[in-house]
Amino acid sequence: MEMCEVKKILEALLFVSQRPLSLKELKDIIKSNFSDISNLENILNELKDEYAILNKPYEIKFVADGWAFATKPEYSPWIKKLLKEKTVLKLSPSALETLAMIAYKQPITRAEIDEIRGVESSGVIDTLIERKLIKIVGRKEVLGKPLLYGTTQDFLKHFGLAHLSELPLIEDMPKEMQQTDNIPEPELPFNTEKVEENNAIVDTAVSEEFDAPQNNELIN
Repeated sequence: MEMCEVKKILEALLFVSQRPLSLKELKDIIKSNFSDISNLENILNELKDEYAILNKPYEIKFVADGWAFATKPEYSPWIKKLLKEKTVLKLSPSALETLAMIAYKQPITRAEIDEIRGVESSGVIDTLIERKLIKIVGRKEVLGKPLLYGTTQDFLKHFGLAHLSELPLIEDMPKEMQQTDNIPEPELPFNTEKVEENNAIVDTAVSEEFDAPQNNELIN
């Protein structure tokens, strides 16, 4: 009975959360009420499998180092219509290029980014920070101690990645794309967002439209 109750509590927590919840967060929330939470990750994986078997339009998935409810990619066109008034994330080709460099080369300084791109990047970096896709992660131990930049949890969430290790390997890309300034953006960006409608919380996946060079639209 205890494991069954833990499973229900986890399901409720994931349902109401507006962001992925880490295993540590979940353990901290329920540890005072249950004697054994050592198998919490196994229970979460069981929940994930149960939802997969139910074949619902939503699922439980591990993303951005945490667990979350998300709608499945094939339902994005209808969700976009419902949430058409919502602001969508749009990035210019230069912002996508800079974001890809930071993702693969982090931690990296602005000067290093400028050198690779051949142009000044402070404005693009400010935009990425404002969008919460990158952050300052420290200072490089060289003369002047320039700021170092890296990606955020929001970056992982938007691109549907559990960890940075899920980024495509550069060596697996075609040779013409292996140059640092040709690194493509990761695929499948998405964001889970809670929307209140008719007094009920509905979990949806908000597709991210990117102003890419080929006008490709990447959907969760």
